[in-house]
Amino acid sequence: MEKNIGPFSLYEKVPNDIRYGFLYTAEIELPVPFQEKRTIRVYLPEDYDPNKTYPLLVMSDGQNIVDRYTTAFGAWDIDVRQHEWIAQGNRSFIVLGIDCPKKSTDRAYEYSFPHLRITHWDRCGYEHIERELYSHIYYDYVATKLIPYIREYFPISNDKKDIASGGSSMGGCFAISLWMMHPEKIGTALSFSPGFFLFHKTELRQFVDNHFDKLDEDNRLFMYVGGVGFEHRFVARTKDMYSYYLSKGMDNKKISLLIDEKAEHNEHFWSLHFLDAIKYWQNL
Repeated sequence: MEKNIGPFSLYEKVPNDIRYGFLYTAEIELPVPFQEKRTIRVYLPEDYDPNKTYPLLVMSDGQNIVDRYTTAFGAWDIDVRQHEWIAQGNRSFIVLGIDCPKKSTDRAYEYSFPHLRITHWDRCGYEHIERELYSHIYYDYVATKLIPYIREYFPISNDKKDIASGGSSMGGCFAISLWMMHPEKIGTALSFSPGFFLFHKTELRQFVDNHFDKLDEDNRLFMYVGGVGFEHRFVARTKDMYSYYLSKGMDNKKISLLIDEKAEHNEHFWSLHFLDAIKYWQNL
């Protein structure tokens, strides 16, 4: 593989535990009020061919996607999951991972539903700091600036059915927000353990109401939630939001909810169910 593709450099830091495929990184300025310069990671599958076109998965918490040496809580091991996916004869895909802010409160603001304030900071042990809400600016940037920028250097499909957003916990809110704000660009949201319970239920439903009419036949939503320990807090509100989407007119072909009652709130279990989400995205 080339050492550099545009501004992106092949990730060769030692140690790392990337077993399959290739990771490229670049430092890019984001339109955010803190920690503006952020690492952007582009993971290419092991069968990457620059002459082919690939689907794109846009992931929150980019530092967690493939290398346990860059994460404090564990990696999704997307390189291993994609290796399994390819071995089954399926179409491979590119992953765009955007590193999150280092402070948990900053991350919460960045991944919040647009214009919604978190009402239950204490439920995740967050420090409540009043800041100007800006996540809508961040989501607009990812959809309208960053994805096209990545497309300049990597062969990514222009079909929105081939573009998905993904993430877990507050990153699960990121996945749904990016999808609902830009359904003309993001076909599917893959939301793991979304932090719905940190927001007021009425305001969450209003957010869905405000954007629902923009969804069309090619927009789909996958949600996953576990049931053990801290993860148990996520179950009731996720079920409620699933039911609310159904009440708005989404059928079982457009929305899916997977519950693993034995799963905890961590990357290990999100990784175990990662291919369930990919199968839904690629309609298999």
